[in-house]
Amino acid sequence: MKNKIRELLLQYDSILITAHKNPDGDAVGAGLALTLSLLELGKKVRFVLQDKIPDTTLFLEGSHLIEQYQEEENFQNIELVVFLDCATRNRAGCMNHLTEGKTTINIDHHMSNPHYGDYAFVEPNISATSEILTQLLREWNFPMNVAIASALYLGIVNDTGNFEHDNVTVNTLKAAQFLVEQGANNAMIVRNFLKTNSYASLKLLGEALFHFQFFEEKKLSYFYLTKEVMNKYAAKKEHTEGIVEKLLSYEKASVSLFLREEQDGSIKGSMRSKDSIDVNQIAAYFGGGGHVKAAGFSSQDCADIILNKILELL
Repeated sequence: MKNKIRELLLQYDSILITAHKNPDGDAVGAGLALTLSLLELGKKVRFVLQDKIPDTTLFLEGSHLIEQYQEEENFQNIELVVFLDCATRNRAGCMNHLTEGKTTINIDHHMSNPHYGDYAFVEPNISATSEILTQLLREWNFPMNVAIASALYLGIVNDTGNFEHDNVTVNTLKAAQFLVEQGANNAMIVRNFLKTNSYASLKLLGEALFHFQFFEEKKLSYFYLTKEVMNKYAAKKEHTEGIVEKLLSYEKASVSLFLREEQDGSIKGSMRSKDSIDVNQIAAYFGGGGHVKAAGFSSQDCADIILNKILELL
């Protein structure tokens, strides 16, 4: 399958890359890296997302090439679509239905990915889609430079929690070593991506630490963030990054649940676990998914109903 995907990328000239809505560092890093590499090959390639990329990724060289979808635009002239880090087509938001009928490649690392698309390369045992892309670009002998290496390194840092999570393997570290050898600057990337916080992100973290609840019987740390609090600090979705991990850091917690109310009243849920609890299965109950120790979902139910159901499932 890897060779077939390489063949397709070389065969087609007009290529669209997309990733999941509310993009994180892995979605941005993998997408930007593939975009830059294909541009070096002379391809007409665009990287288009439903939502704006996080401010913490704007320092990446080439980030200005990443587009947010504009209403009424169509992709009639696109020949090939590549979905990256997108567990389901629906996770791409509006980019899903806008690209229907096109030849589709699906490259991902989520265990809940059903291998959609015409050509799917899904590796759930690999830490990040950016790690997969590091491997593929090397095997394919595709262009690699400092900008591409930096984007991939950021993606791996994102999904491994700066190499702290259980998904880090020997191959993950070898991939990181290769990217540093290509010019990725670890200190600069970590400083800009992880160690620089906005006023809103610090305020929301403070709200979470002050108001979170702990359910002793289930060893669950829980926090619900309303849209009123989001609006109070003029916060964006990206400003809530890291809250669910911080909840899990409580010494008595085995699992964490962070619920965020969206502006339309729906709720976005994120879960993390330390031990043997499979949060992917819990997220699947709500139509979501991800990994054994990190998963997410969206729901139209109210926060109390979601919380009570998760307490029941744990």
